[in-house]
Amino acid sequence: MAPKYLIRLAALAATLLAAGACIYPYRVDITSGGEYPLVIDGDLLIGSSTTLSFSHVLPFDQSEKEETPVLAKGYIEGEDGIRVDGRDPYYRAASDKLDFDTSALPENQRYRIHIETLNPEDGSSTVFESDWLTPAPAPAIDALTYSQNKEFNELWIGLSMHCHGSHYFRWSFTEEWEYHSDISTDLTYTPRVWDEQAGELVGGYGRLSPTLYYCWNKYSSPQINIFSTANQTEDRFEELSFHTIPLDDKRLQVLYRITVRLQALSENAYNYWNNIQQNSEGQGSIFAPTPSEMASNVHCISDPSIPVMGYLNAAVPAEAVMYYDNTLERFYQPHLPFERIDTTIRAGDYTVAESLFRQKFLPYAEVYNAPTPEPSDYTWTPDICIDCRRQGGTKNRPDSWPNNHQ
Repeated sequence: MAPKYLIRLAALAATLLAAGACIYPYRVDITSGGEYPLVIDGDLLIGSSTTLSFSHVLPFDQSEKEETPVLAKGYIEGEDGIRVDGRDPYYRAASDKLDFDTSALPENQRYRIHIETLNPEDGSSTVFESDWLTPAPAPAIDALTYSQNKEFNELWIGLSMHCHGSHYFRWSFTEEWEYHSDISTDLTYTPRVWDEQAGELVGGYGRLSPTLYYCWNKYSSPQINIFSTANQTEDRFEELSFHTIPLDDKRLQVLYRITVRLQALSENAYNYWNNIQQNSEGQGSIFAPTPSEMASNVHCISDPSIPVMGYLNAAVPAEAVMYYDNTLERFYQPHLPFERIDTTIRAGDYTVAESLFRQKFLPYAEVYNAPTPEPSDYTWTPDICIDCRRQGGTKNRPDSWPNNHQ
């Protein structure tokens, strides 16, 4: 069953609020001691990994270069006494980002988070602690589906889910896709340089393996995408079209994968992020509280006058994966090809070859004008037609990718 036309999460009295992960600038009250509000971003995710990041809200006249980095260390504490220490992703003693292995934590108890920030100038520390957090149960993602909408020339991706009693949610998704360049060739060219050890010029034409034909790219949605089902009568959604892709988009050229993560929010967490979203997009009422007036559930216990921004939530996330394979569906509609600028030059003319290389051309075809084992000419074209990396991707194939293209 195809996702219903023009049904969005916002259209079912479940207002979908899509906000960027950044907290937009606004006026904040700075304490007399000159402390800028600490911003904590992240959620405690039971059965998964947890990442918290730390920064400061800065006044408008202070550039990013003047900001003192936030150095933090911390741990998660459970009511049963369990403790999970945070680890910096780069294995430093303290960082502006901490990872916690919360994959084995039980969901039937409360947790709180302890953070200590360090001042690199004088070695002093400031201690923060969250309220006790009760993990929200995981919603059930029943299915991710896709359909071709010819009227809008789009691929529509639909979500079916059960709410399991919760009414407030945050969702995010990660897209990964495989695509290819216009020309497949194993030819390559390296500008010639003098090799002192060999006593000769090295470089020139050669072979490349793997080729630059297949690439992969990735995009993660903003982290603060929230919606409410508080005014909805049913405890489920059926095939809601929450994401679309134009049919001429390179994401659909070969193989596309979307991973959707959905987690329940507490009502207070939803209200916090809803308020920030409305104020940052200019949708809030003049009587609505500003973000600095929305109380965080993280507090500075070493100096209560130090403000904190951000609202931590504990949840058991649900995750689902969907693939679109264009070799089976053939929905992808490529743009009309543009007229390529091809140039054929003599095989031994390295002066012209290196001039073309500097102009971002690459060779793609050998020309044989006589029954000899070596080509007499090479045909060159702009490298964007050959090198798939020039379209934003890399040669790094994602983990567990279904095919084995190189």
